[in-house]
Amino acid sequence: MSVRVCVIGAGVCGLAAAQVLSERGIPFDVFEKGSDIGGQWRFGNDSGTSAVYDSIELNSSRDMSGFPKFPMPEDYPLFPGHPQMLDYLTRYTEHFGLRPYIRFRTSVTGVVKDGAGYVVTLDDGRMHRYTHVVVANGFHWDPKWPKPAYQGQGEFTGIQLHSKDYKSADTLRGRRVLVVGFGNTACDLATELSAVADRVVSSARRGFWITPKRLFGRPADKVNRPLATIVPPLVQSLLLTAMLWVTQGRISRYGLAAPGHLALRTHPATCEGYLPAVKAGRIVVRPGIERFDGGNRVRFTDGSAEEFDAIVWCTGFRFSFPFLPEELTPVMVGPMRLFRRIVMPDHEGLFFLGFAKTLSAITPVAEAQAEWIADLIEGRTRLPGREAMLAEIAADERRVRRRYCATPRLTVEVDVYRYLRQLLRDRRRHLAAGPPLAVHRNRDTTGDTSGLTPGPGPARRPARPDPA
Repeated sequence: MSVRVCVIGAGVCGLAAAQVLSERGIPFDVFEKGSDIGGQWRFGNDSGTSAVYDSIELNSSRDMSGFPKFPMPEDYPLFPGHPQMLDYLTRYTEHFGLRPYIRFRTSVTGVVKDGAGYVVTLDDGRMHRYTHVVVANGFHWDPKWPKPAYQGQGEFTGIQLHSKDYKSADTLRGRRVLVVGFGNTACDLATELSAVADRVVSSARRGFWITPKRLFGRPADKVNRPLATIVPPLVQSLLLTAMLWVTQGRISRYGLAAPGHLALRTHPATCEGYLPAVKAGRIVVRPGIERFDGGNRVRFTDGSAEEFDAIVWCTGFRFSFPFLPEELTPVMVGPMRLFRRIVMPDHEGLFFLGFAKTLSAITPVAEAQAEWIADLIEGRTRLPGREAMLAEIAADERRVRRRYCATPRLTVEVDVYRYLRQLLRDRRRHLAAGPPLAVHRNRDTTGDTSGLTPGPGPARRPARPDPA
């Protein structure tokens, strides 16, 4: 079978894969559940997978948030919101001529290993053969609700919504709101609601560090970059911890639980308005929930209790691959069992792109992963043996556990600059003998359906436009 790649998703990571595959001349198809590109960054995406809210801003700065091959426009805000991010992804798609390769309003419902390749089933019943599959469906779309552990005299009868479904503070105007969780989203929503709600209480079970977006009048990610590339992780943590102590004082003086660890040992919450709102009394801090007492009453672990009209659960998301059978679903509990965070050792040709959480933007990571994947597909480099991959996965797990605290986010935390250097070293080794693999350039059909169940099939794909 001729080389052909299936890319699942047309968000940031799916578009990065499409750009690299297109540039290399590797035949591919992108399947997107929604009616247009953008994924998370299409506000109110009809795919149902967008978790962005109206006021959201990137925590990474404009100059650090674009793909290396296509910087963000200089007239964007310093910290772009979702309209600029979607505009940027649209420009990126048009600049590289990617739209003709994307089949919109099409869900992948199944991926099955078949010999040396994979059979991909679509929601129209059509099945296609691919030599490689790139999974880029993201991990901020399947909300993780808290386990039913709050056993009291009854259930909470007020409004409950997950942060994925929160779009604007107006829906909770004048209400008593409890925001549960402590991360970027929880801090952002509590801060926003404190301006319009009757009362806002922020509940977190453990302490976290809160970092600013700006340091010394400049974007924090630009200030941190030189340090992050050359300074050992422990020294980075000590320096940031000392700086936060000087600028914020003890976090406990705001009523928050002390973190109990150095900064950067977990992913910090980046929000400039949260602590001032707490200090001003617009946000009241409480520890974790002990139970529901029935009706609208919530009791906390410090013995206090209060009535609320609504609870906003900022409790994160599950890693979900509903189209993958169990044997093709990677282990994502604790450090993920993926070589270079991309490949399952027993299933070469199946790639997971973008499953990394960094202190900077995902865009350079997605582009680097896509280049690494394309090198493997073309035969410019090759994977080590299974035992060597397993040993490297175990070594990576040890490094992660030494650097980060054991929290649910441990799975996807990555030291971005070390990781990018690692991928580049892999690509420079050129382990495979001989020239890159010759691939067929015919893009007129989707996949190879020989011997598979027929269906209505997609329309013929137009020729690739000139990116210029």
